[in-house]
Amino acid sequence: MGNEDEASEPARKAGRRVIIHVGAPKTGTTFLQGVLWRNRQALRAAGLHIVGQSRGDHYRAGHDIRGVEYNPKDPRPDWAGSWDVLAALAVGSQARTTVISDEHLASLTPEQVQRAVSSLKGREVHVVYTTRNLARLLPSEHQEYVKHRSPLTYEEWATRVFNERDRGPGKWFWSVHSPVDVVNRWSTAVEAKNIHVLTLPMPGAPKDELWHRFCVVADVDPGLATDFEVLGNDSLGLAETEVLRRVNKALPKTFPRWHHSGLARDVLATRILGPRSKSGRPPVPEPIREAVLLQTEANVEGLGSGMCDLVGNLEELSVTDDLASGLKPPTDAELLDAAVEGISGLLVQMGRMRDDRRRAEGGLRRQLTASGQVARTRTRVASMVDRTRLGSAALSRYRNARERSNHP
Repeated sequence: MGNEDEASEPARKAGRRVIIHVGAPKTGTTFLQGVLWRNRQALRAAGLHIVGQSRGDHYRAGHDIRGVEYNPKDPRPDWAGSWDVLAALAVGSQARTTVISDEHLASLTPEQVQRAVSSLKGREVHVVYTTRNLARLLPSEHQEYVKHRSPLTYEEWATRVFNERDRGPGKWFWSVHSPVDVVNRWSTAVEAKNIHVLTLPMPGAPKDELWHRFCVVADVDPGLATDFEVLGNDSLGLAETEVLRRVNKALPKTFPRWHHSGLARDVLATRILGPRSKSGRPPVPEPIREAVLLQTEANVEGLGSGMCDLVGNLEELSVTDDLASGLKPPTDAELLDAAVEGISGLLVQMGRMRDDRRRAEGGLRRQLTASGQVARTRTRVASMVDRTRLGSAALSRYRNARERSNHP
C-alpha cells in the first residue's frame, strides 16, 4: 500500500469527512467501486479521494478489521495491520472527502465498529449502505455463495438462510443483509444522520442512477465520472450456477481456498461462464415465500422510521412480483453445453498460463546465465591479479577494506 500524502499533516479541519462504504454484497457495490477507481483522478481533483493503491488494499483492510484469520500457506499478502494503514491514509489525505469501500464491512460487530470509527479521528465519519429487493437479492446471493465453493442448491441454501439465522450461510447473510440491524450496529459509533441507506434502483432505471445517489451523499457532481466501463459482479445463469455447484461438490476438501478463488471463481465463473449467462431468476422456494414477505415488511418499516438518512425509494424494496414465477431448472442439454464450454475455456486459460510461465522461466534462465558469466569473469580476473606481487597486495588491501565496511 502506498504512502499517499505522507508529507502532509493529518487533516483535522472541520468539515472534512470520510465515507465508509460498507456494502452490502450484490447490491451494486462492485459497480460503485469500479466507478470510483476508473474516475479516480477527476474525482480527487474535485475533493473526493478513494485512498490506497487498489481495491485489494480495501479488501485486505476489511479482512483485518473483521479479524479474519490469515492462513500462512496462502500466497496472498498477509492483511495484518492493513486497516490502520488505510485509515491513516484516509485521515491524512488533503481531500475534502475520503472513501473506504469494502462490501464486507456491513458485517462488523459493535466492537469492530468502534475500532473502525475511532481510527478515523479528525474526520467526520459517514456510512453508506446499499440494500435491495429481497426476492431479487436471494438468487443473486446464492450464486455468489456458489462462486465461493458452496455445494448447496438454491432451495437448500435459501431454506437454511431463513431457518438457521445464527449459523451457517444464514449467519453471514443476515449480518450484511438485515438493513435495520446493520444500521443499528453502525449507530453505536456514528450519528443516525450520517448513516445513509441507498436503495438499489429496479431494472429499467438509468444505469448510472445508483452512482447519482452515491454522489448525493458524497456531495460531488456525478457528471465528473465519465468512464462507466467497469467490471461488475454479474450473476451467473441457472445452468452456469448448477455446473459450478457440481464442480464444488466434486472438488476434494484439500483443494486450497485460494486456488478456488483464483481458478473456479475468477476464471471459470467470471471469465468463462459469466459472459454466456442469460438473465433471469428462479422462483422463490415455496417454504420461505411468506418469510420473504414478512422480512420485507420489517425492512421497509424500520428504514422508514427515521433511523437513518434514506436515499432512494422504499417502494424499490417492496416485493410485488409473483414469488412462484420464474425460470424453470436447466435441462441436461443446457447443463452439458455449459460444462463443455467451461472445460474449453479452462483449457484456453491454462494454455495461456503455461505460456506465461515458460516465458518467465526463460527470462529467469537468461538472467541466471548472464549473472553466472559475470561471476566467472570476476573469478578469472581475481586469479590473474593474485598471481602478481603488486596485484596480490592491491587485492588484499581491497578485500580487507571491504570486510571492514561490511562489519563496522
